[in-house]
Amino acid sequence: MENLFLLLATSLVFRISKPKFKRFLLGATGCSTYLVSGNNTVHFKHTKDGDRVYFYDQALNSVTFGFICVQMKEVFTVRQAENILVQYINRVRKPFQITVNIAMEIEKKGNIITISDYWQDENGFDWKVKGYTNGKTVAVLYVKNISNSMVEEHDRFLNGFKFSNIS
Repeated sequence: MENLFLLLATSLVFRISKPKFKRFLLGATGCSTYLVSGNNTVHFKHTKDGDRVYFYDQALNSVTFGFICVQMKEVFTVRQAENILVQYINRVRKPFQITVNIAMEIEKKGNIITISDYWQDENGFDWKVKGYTNGKTVAVLYVKNISNSMVEEHDRFLNGFKFSNIS
């Protein structure tokens, strides 16, 4: 009986703490992604080159879900876009104080490039990162402190980015 009570209590805690995601359209990009329900504040700015940058960061139960999405002024070839995405992922490591990365896994489907990676920051937090590009838009989604969340949760967030026909 004690074990049954413990199982029910644990299940309830996991059910309550499980983040709920809601699909959100990213401004004029035509792209969409999941955000944590209750906080759909996406920040926006223009770069000096005229690119549009959208960014989001939300901590929930010691796990941070976030993204950086850049709608570039120019359209690049798939090969150029892959190089841009790799450079962008490498460049965002420094502000996040990343000290270790495993290895980028690159996947190509048509004109869409996807890159997955695992990181660790200087405080020992483990991250999972997923980047996307189609030559016009570059997006890097991340989950910080993945050891405190279920794989299904962070994978749902990271796999939730979608391009549209107008991006």
